[in-house]
Amino acid sequence: MHSYINGAIKEAIGKGKALMQKIPGARELGLYFSPLATTANREIEGFIAELNHIYSDEGYNNVINIRQKFVQYKRISGELSHIENVVIAAMSRKATDDDFVNKLVHEICQEINYPLPTPVASCLSQKYYNIYPSYNLICIPLLESEFLLHLADIYHELGHPLVSLDNPKVEGFQKNLGYFNVTVKKHFEDEISRRELNKAAPDDFDPIHVYKESWLANWSIEFFCDLFAAYTLGPAYLWSNLHMCTSMSWDVYRIPTFQKISHPPDDARMKAIMFGLELIGFTDEVAEVKEKWEEFKMIIGAKKDSEFNIAVPDKLLRSAAEFCLVATKEIKCDIATKDMTKSVSNLLNSAWVEFWKDPENFAPWEKSALNDFRTNLR
Repeated sequence: MHSYINGAIKEAIGKGKALMQKIPGARELGLYFSPLATTANREIEGFIAELNHIYSDEGYNNVINIRQKFVQYKRISGELSHIENVVIAAMSRKATDDDFVNKLVHEICQEINYPLPTPVASCLSQKYYNIYPSYNLICIPLLESEFLLHLADIYHELGHPLVSLDNPKVEGFQKNLGYFNVTVKKHFEDEISRRELNKAAPDDFDPIHVYKESWLANWSIEFFCDLFAAYTLGPAYLWSNLHMCTSMSWDVYRIPTFQKISHPPDDARMKAIMFGLELIGFTDEVAEVKEKWEEFKMIIGAKKDSEFNIAVPDKLLRSAAEFCLVATKEIKCDIATKDMTKSVSNLLNSAWVEFWKDPENFAPWEKSALNDFRTNLR
């Protein structure tokens, strides 16, 4: 297998060079994708250098280190595949819609005073909205640029780099997320201590440990991204979240039992966003959405587990809303108001107002409004 791994490494080096050749030149890339090309070139060069090192290094060529050689090869191959399937794919399929969504994302970042560089946007995603902070690339589904009601999810994705990137401009956001996680940890440790006293048997499994780990690993981040979107856009994000729930998972009270899950239950997300919007003055709008949300849950027969309020207590949801509002203000992002005059936020919030006037005949208004917006977008 020694000669095999060397051959596999050589193949991976060839793949890396082929990927670099797939990166379009300046004329094809246009204005928005050049930073992405620079990042891709730099990363691929680094991976090729690593592959050359593990191919020729005496230590890696010692038979006792062959397993480590396989480990490094596997890691780098995975990284190259990720670049191929996300970054190179985004640049290779650049289309007219990509120009629009890049202008749109740029306008959003300008409107909310986003503290980081504007991400490159691509209509590439096969799994709803997604962002890759290390590449500064946001992907949205192919047809989303032709409709208005889900575009609010861009604001949520813009929240993730605020959490994951090491940049002093977002330290205030991350600091408040950390403070919130201290609150989460203390809450569950106190609850665990209380429940330990009431256990029928010492070895009984208690899912509260899984709730705690879910919060600290993922849920806190998702709540903060939801709230960041609500604070910078307004009620349109809450409506958009309801819209997503109706067309995707109906298990709105889903909580983990034996292993943590990546996203909090939809009902808890809706409730946290409502708490947040009430904090910034959208009480009437929240009441309207809440009425529709409760009606939807009744229609689908949603059933709440007896553990639900233990897994996602209102106390923590309110706390998340409070900490995230401070976090958003600390990085100097603009907070949505009822009288804001920004073009994207006005369009997305107005779209939901118009939708509820006559849902079955919303499409003509949407098409006209989107065409006007495209025409006037810089």
